[in-house]
Amino acid sequence: MSIRGARRAAAALFVAALLVAGGAAAFYLTAPARAASDAVTVDASTLVQVTAEAGFSFTPNTFQQVAVNTTVEVMFTDTDVVDHTFYIIGKQGWVIPSDYSSAQIDQLAYGKTPAPLLGINASAVGNPGDVVFGNLTVPAVGWYEFICTEPGHFTNGMYGFIAFGMNLPANLTVTTADTNPGAAVFIIVGVIVALVVIALVLGFVVGRRRGSTYEMPPQRLGYPEPESPPPEETPAGPPELKG
Repeated sequence: MSIRGARRAAAALFVAALLVAGGAAAFYLTAPARAASDAVTVDASTLVQVTAEAGFSFTPNTFQQVAVNTTVEVMFTDTDVVDHTFYIIGKQGWVIPSDYSSAQIDQLAYGKTPAPLLGINASAVGNPGDVVFGNLTVPAVGWYEFICTEPGHFTNGMYGFIAFGMNLPANLTVTTADTNPGAAVFIIVGVIVALVVIALVLGFVVGRRRGSTYEMPPQRLGYPEPESPPPEETPAGPPELKG
């Protein structure tokens, strides 16, 4: 194989590896979001405990059979290193469209028509584990959506549903982005390692061929120059006869 051919082969292998890595990353980054777990039944409890997790999610993200016609206390814990909020939107039986902008989310959370049932904030920057409490009075049976109002958090899957005095409808589901790198990381790392190995092997092969092309003569390396073999003697022919 010539040097030019080796370079072409290396370039082809590099492009193929990049295509494999890009395809694997695209597949895992655009994979369907994971579904939420079953709704947590609190059996008419007046205490609801919810946690903001890293990766834009509430845990739990669905509640049902919360007490009605009484004051319910919400314990909101932020375990993330960024700020999160917990707002129960004041429209009964309504799902917020997934394409709502940050401005529309702000209108729902901070507007007065309708006013949210509850709004509490947790400032956890540099202090994960902040806990805040809020109270709300539930007027009647119904279900509502709750969200994080920080910019971009709702669209990344930070929302959930809470039902007072009833079970959540079966068709209500919560999907959140799967932030676990999983197999994608291993595939990409494996491709990178393969590229490094291929580059080393091709570099070794090309280097040896270049070395043989520009190999120094033995006398330049300190070895005596080999002696030339003596010329072969031509055998004498028959003597000429004089007439």
